[in-house]
Amino acid sequence: MLGPVKSVYAQLDIIDLPEGPTDASFVLTLTHQNGTKSYLSATKLNRFVCREFRLYGDAGSFVSQGTDVQAQAIFAGQRPADDRDAWGNEQPECWGTLNTPQGSERVPSEQGAYHAYYEAFAQAVRDGSEPPVTPEQAIEVLAVQDAAFVSARENRVVEVI
Repeated sequence: MLGPVKSVYAQLDIIDLPEGPTDASFVLTLTHQNGTKSYLSATKLNRFVCREFRLYGDAGSFVSQGTDVQAQAIFAGQRPADDRDAWGNEQPECWGTLNTPQGSERVPSEQGAYHAYYEAFAQAVRDGSEPPVTPEQAIEVLAVQDAAFVSARENRVVEVI
């Protein structure tokens, strides 16, 4: 959405569990090649099930809060094939809010379709078409992850190669 990542500053919390050490939470500051900064954080230990997505721009902001309705449906034993029309739809109270000088308005969420990724992947394997994620895109993501681990370990900003 914001373009390729140029550099990463990361904080990573490692804790000891009976099963061994695990990365329990992170905070990332990403600087994109166009100069835009994005901030990501997550934890898997605080028993807080919520996501928040915020975008700030010259003309306003967008805020969306909630949980991943597709993941929650899967945890409840549902599958996309059960009812494609009902799958991945957020309730209106979970829709995001667009804030502009003209006021605030709720924006309906698009229907989630994780299954579309797997269908596109299968199609690419069958006929050699473009996969939903190219090897180059996957390598870019791995480079950001690698830079984040180095940044956290060395407590410094790391350029993404």
